[in-house]
Amino acid sequence: MGGPRPGARRTRRRARAPPRVIRRPPARAGAPAPRTGPLRWRDPVGAGNVARVKQPVRPRPLAATRRASLRLLVAGLALLAVACGAAPGKPPDAEAPPPPRPRNAAAIAQSIAGGRVSVLVYADRTRGHPIMARLAALDLWGPVLAGTGLDPERDVERAFITAPRVDAANEAVVVLEHSVPEDRLQAALDTLLSRSDPPGARESGLGVPAVRVTIRGHTRVVASVEPTFLVVLPEAKAREARRFVGTGGFPDPTGDEAARAVALDPARTLRAPRAPRVPPTLGALEAAVTLADDGGAVVALDGASASPEQAARDAAALNEEIERATTVRIAIVKLRVVDPIGFFAEGDRVRAKRRVTPGELDKLFGLLSAVLPR
Repeated sequence: MGGPRPGARRTRRRARAPPRVIRRPPARAGAPAPRTGPLRWRDPVGAGNVARVKQPVRPRPLAATRRASLRLLVAGLALLAVACGAAPGKPPDAEAPPPPRPRNAAAIAQSIAGGRVSVLVYADRTRGHPIMARLAALDLWGPVLAGTGLDPERDVERAFITAPRVDAANEAVVVLEHSVPEDRLQAALDTLLSRSDPPGARESGLGVPAVRVTIRGHTRVVASVEPTFLVVLPEAKAREARRFVGTGGFPDPTGDEAARAVALDPARTLRAPRAPRVPPTLGALEAAVTLADDGGAVVALDGASASPEQAARDAAALNEEIERATTVRIAIVKLRVVDPIGFFAEGDRVRAKRRVTPGELDKLFGLLSAVLPR
């Protein structure tokens, strides 16, 4: 009863074979190392009816590198955030100081005037010395300030004048650095307007407060370009006044000098009636004036010549010219106004240095007044 049914076909059940394990032979000497890593089951066919093989799988190096780089990046950002948070920051209301203003007033004036002859006076060093009154009396800036209530000795800190030539006063540009309050300055400009002949006028459209006046036959525009800077220009150069806006003035002196003068191409730019003739081989001539306590001064001159041999000839020629300019002939008698300064050659330089007494300063300024144009 419990046997197979009649006519039924007997089937023989096969026992499932255990999974095969592939054993690798021991590595030979010099062979590459076997792959390592966790053991995973793999079905190389994918059909599911084939014996599975347990094989070692190599880790993916690219993914691991990416994960390590990401961890390093996160750690670096965290350290950076901590460092930035710990560093003391600048207070929000703190502002950097403004940069110093360029001391370019002399260069601007020279470019406007085409200046080849220039004089810079450190007026703060001349206070109490007789030379300041003599400078103010010259037709440099004296006529503009006369009668305005502005005192050149008390109110002017530095004064600069430049022109193409010594005989081109009508083309000169003057820059005055002063310490005059605004109300006094406006009163001085009003006084200038009242002195103008023909009557002057206030200039508009220049970008700075300015007046146009005619003093001693010369028409000038006087502009207050900065609270402490007054500029005097020829009428044709009036629109150039705004170029001085923002200037820091003039460079400080390099030594004890109270005034410094420079002439480029002095044979041409210093040519004037009764003035000493300068040899054309001198490219430039510079003079520095240092004041003495007794009212005198020390004058030092320095010029560049073409060569040492030419410098010796230039020094001799200058000595002859100075002798001529400082000597007055009356009938058959020669009268020397001042003792001449002696030029000498030093390499390719022509130099001179002499102490001038207070009496000689008076005579020298008298000669300058005769040479300078009015």
